[in-house]
Amino acid sequence: MRFTVLTLLPELITPALDGGGVVSRAVKAGVIAVDTIDPREFTSDKHRTVDDTPYGGGPGMVMKPEPLLAAIGKAGPGHRILLSAGGAPLTQARVRELAALPHVVLVCGRYEGVDERVTELAIDEQVSIGDYVLSGGELGALVVIDAVARLVPGVLGEPASADDESFSAGLIEYPHYTRPAELEGKPIPAVLASGNHAAIAAWRRAQSIARTIARRPALWRRYRPTPAELKSAATHGVVPLARRTHLALVHHPVVDRTGAVITTALTNFDVHDLARSSLTYGLAGYHIVTPIASQREKAEHIASRWMADEQGEHRAAALRLVRTADSVDTVVAELTASYGAAPLVVATSASPVAFPGVRRATPDELLAESSSGPVLLLLGTGWGLAEANLPVSRVLAPIDGGSGWNHLSVRSAGAVILDRLFGIAT
Repeated sequence: MRFTVLTLLPELITPALDGGGVVSRAVKAGVIAVDTIDPREFTSDKHRTVDDTPYGGGPGMVMKPEPLLAAIGKAGPGHRILLSAGGAPLTQARVRELAALPHVVLVCGRYEGVDERVTELAIDEQVSIGDYVLSGGELGALVVIDAVARLVPGVLGEPASADDESFSAGLIEYPHYTRPAELEGKPIPAVLASGNHAAIAAWRRAQSIARTIARRPALWRRYRPTPAELKSAATHGVVPLARRTHLALVHHPVVDRTGAVITTALTNFDVHDLARSSLTYGLAGYHIVTPIASQREKAEHIASRWMADEQGEHRAAALRLVRTADSVDTVVAELTASYGAAPLVVATSASPVAFPGVRRATPDELLAESSSGPVLLLLGTGWGLAEANLPVSRVLAPIDGGSGWNHLSVRSAGAVILDRLFGIAT
């Protein structure tokens, strides 16, 4: 495979590939080739000018199109990538696709960027290595070369090692250990010395899942675990957040349009629709909270009728999640007893100023901090939860469709919130 790097600073590229390491050895062995082209070679003035002031004004300089286009032409046929902060994020899946190409041309921008006509005329793809800004594209080009070269046959001494690394299977890699077996009072996990390869593989998979859940919740949302993986992970104490999350529809304490604390009435739809949403996203339970005994009995009766319906088996599974309680405090106590730890109580609200003083969280932030222990997600009826009367630790950022109108039904809002938290990202 061949890489051609178009850069104003070839001295940043060549030394990085002349030292040791896997890629350097592959270059020396002729498995891959890396060339550089300096766009200054294609200038026509004595100062070898490659930049100019931007049309429309503004700070900085812009790389001129003529030298860049000539340099790209000199590189010959190949897949042409511009390293750009505005490019698509580089992923392991994309790296694998690039490794199958015979020639990749990496164009390194400098200054404020390149003339847009270069991208329109001669760039096949723009790539970013992260949401931050570098002085130029050279470090990004080296990252692409290193990531792609590892997947080129003959580069790694053990080709299978690339298949077991982070992101290769959509998860972060499991932890590694070597001798000594104990270090400063910290022994290696016993399973790794058991000789039971099936048990070791299961432990490693569970650790990959646990690390991905805790460190990269957005990555976890894109992963589709099999039932066997979830079962195996659970035996090692790894339970995804959805399966530790309980939804509570609160009928008291809530407020009316004047701000007075009231108790709202239960509807059939409240029981049925949110139970189905809870099952769809794999929640552990759905609680209907009201201090009125007859309302709790009504909820239990509705659920039992569906569970007894032989023709509605799929609905019956959802209604089995329904539980009732006289207060949020009762639900908290039940979950604490069940899990051995108090739940993180998370409120929802349509108001961006609800629950002042309570830490706000986006769905991704909540996922990142809830790596263990139960979560209780509160939905308010009426005009919303009565803020002063609830043991809330976090409040989710409100749903905002951008229209300025924000009055979803609690059932619709609940489904949207669950999808943002637990839906498979596409």
